[in-house]
Amino acid sequence: MRIGKRWVAGLFAALLLLPVPAFAIQKSVVRARGQVTINQQTTGATQVIMHQYGERLTYAAFARTIRSDFRRAGPLLKASAERYLRDLLLDLRQHWRVERRTGVVSPFDFPDL
Repeated sequence: MRIGKRWVAGLFAALLLLPVPAFAIQKSVVRARGQVTINQQTTGATQVIMHQYGERLTYAAFARTIRSDFRRAGPLLKASAERYLRDLLLDLRQHWRVERRTGVVSPFDFPDL
C-alpha cells in the first residue's frame, strides 16, 4: 500500500504545482467556445458543386484577363503570369477541398486586377 500512497501524494503535489486548476481551464474553454459565432452554414453537396462551378467561371474569366494583358509581353513576363495563375489555381483547389470536406461554402477572394 505504500506505493499507492506515494502515487496519490505525487498526484496531489503535481496538482498543487499547476498555476491554474484544470477545472478552471475547462470552464474558460467552454466559455470561449460559447462566444464564437461563425456566419457559415453547412450545405448539401449540390450547393457546394454549384458554388464551385461559379468560382471556376470566375477563375476562367480572371485567367483570360491576365493572359490578354501579358499577351504581347516578353517570355519572362508571360512565364511569370502563368506561374501566378498556376499558384492561384492551386490555392483555389485547396479551397475547394476544404469546402468538400466540411460542407461549408465560403467565397474565394480573387485578387484585384
